Amino acid sequence: MLELVQVSKQFGLGGRAKTAVQEVSLTLQRDEIFALVGESGSGKSTLAEIMIGLQQPTSGSVAWHEESGLESGQKRRRLKGMMPPGKVQMIFQNPDRSLNPYWKVKDIVSEPLILHQVSRAEAGKIAADLLERVKLPSSLMERNPSECSGGQKQRIAIARALTMAPSLLIADEITSALDPSTEDEILNLLRSLKKEHHMTILYITHRLETIRGFADRMAVMQAGAIVEEGAVEQVLSAPRCSYTRALIEACFYV
Repeated sequence: MLELVQVSKQFGLGGRAKTAVQEVSLTLQRDEIFALVGESGSGKSTLAEIMIGLQQPTSGSVAWHEESGLESGQKRRRLKGMMPPGKVQMIFQNPDRSLNPYWKVKDIVSEPLILHQVSRAEAGKIAADLLERVKLPSSLMERNPSECSGGQKQRIAIARALTMAPSLLIADEITSALDPSTEDEILNLLRSLKKEHHMTILYITHRLETIRGFADRMAVMQAGAIVEEGAVEQVLSAPRCSYTRALIEACFYV
């Protein structure tokens, strides 16, 4: 569905240039949860921002593939040079980064719809439905983000991302600041939403203990490069890379 080919990203020029992403080739498939793991500073968030268009790659390409039905019932892949508007949404580690502190929750969730010419009345109804889908009470509609807990803010951010019915949802370290029980609730919510909407989720984390039983495939990122990729159970049970083994030992045995 989303294909990266030899993508690199540098910040700065000349001798001061810093390479954040190094020749990454990666394919995200339709209707899967893909975990991108690695230490802080390994380039995971920069790669995600390239996928969504917040950053432009220094080299390489990012391509979106769509399937369109043929009369024979077969499928063909259609390459699009630009990301379909709204089809890729990102939830940030800190929900305050995307939630306007001066707006009520109903306005935060309904804003993308209003920008796409949906009436305020209809947008409000959709926002209320989305809050219900992410297991939040309707009473939150009239509150500001500062009146909500960390877990509630993340659910609000998820509801806002769902307004555009994304094909790809990028979740960037969204549980790292949450307590274990709230973390489990958010991961269970993402799993159920993925099944309901048949969307792909890119789950970015440094917490390998959260991906077993949650993600389908994974890639390990070190110093801007992908050093290992495969099915989650295969990588966790028999890692080929010493860096992956070190991450597993740090997460599961310390």
